[in-house]
Amino acid sequence: MVGVNQVLKLLGLSKKAYYESVPVEDRLNKKYEELKELIRIVITKHPAYGYRRIQKALLEEHGKRINHKLLVKLLKLWGLSLKRNIKKQKYGVIKRLLDFLGARANLLMRLVQKGLQIACFRVLLTDVTELQYKKGKAFLSVHMDYAGKMILGWELSKNATSDIAVSSFKQAARTMLKMGVDISGCIMHQDLGSINTSKEYVSCVLEKKCTLSYSRKGTPGDNAVNESFFSRLKDEWGNILKDAKDFDELYRLLKHAIEYYNNKRYHSSLGNENPASYTKRMLEKEKANLTAWKLPLVS
Repeated sequence: MVGVNQVLKLLGLSKKAYYESVPVEDRLNKKYEELKELIRIVITKHPAYGYRRIQKALLEEHGKRINHKLLVKLLKLWGLSLKRNIKKQKYGVIKRLLDFLGARANLLMRLVQKGLQIACFRVLLTDVTELQYKKGKAFLSVHMDYAGKMILGWELSKNATSDIAVSSFKQAARTMLKMGVDISGCIMHQDLGSINTSKEYVSCVLEKKCTLSYSRKGTPGDNAVNESFFSRLKDEWGNILKDAKDFDELYRLLKHAIEYYNNKRYHSSLGNENPASYTKRMLEKEKANLTAWKLPLVS
């Protein structure tokens, strides 16, 4: 079979002259024809990937190594990067309203700036964090007291949905009721995440006659107490939780960790008391000397 090199030799042409006569697009199409289909497969499987992640997926999933500059050129040539349809996140009415209100929706910040003494159960905090274990990852939602640092409600799930926040909130309401306090009238503070701005969660909180408060966008420090709890949990229990062989074991370990945090762990900000004992002591004081600032106690 006569090859290209032999034909060029017979015609008295150099390789350079030949390749310069062939359009770049044609050369690339011919040379990387097999790669084109693999790139299509990667993009179909990972529609949100940019060229760097596509480059990595080609290597890890198909064993094909390619220079990133060449990949960008091929994506442009084949129009593959333009065919991906990535839906933009749509914000609901609640999220749009909170974005408009900005700092005005942060009731906690306004109380702190006024220098007011915030009693136990006056403000609750909530947030969601991701935990790693041997089977993958899970999501933890907690509701805790701002003043006493006590975890009043929590829920763990394999999925980050509004259900975990609703369940955690309802558990917090039950815990407070057992301690003789009605959750109604409480300020419920959280960030602007989709879980805490969901219709399901907001409706649940409002049904209990609580007032909603939200951190400013991009300011995790507005919920520093909750962030501090998550940080302590991962620093002190992270390695133990990661060793959980399945979700059920992770749940049991987490339950133990939270019980330890509430009933055993001393906090310098609480005068070296644990959250449970501090909260009970403060609650006794409130029962003896109720003011309009304190929450109503259940009779």
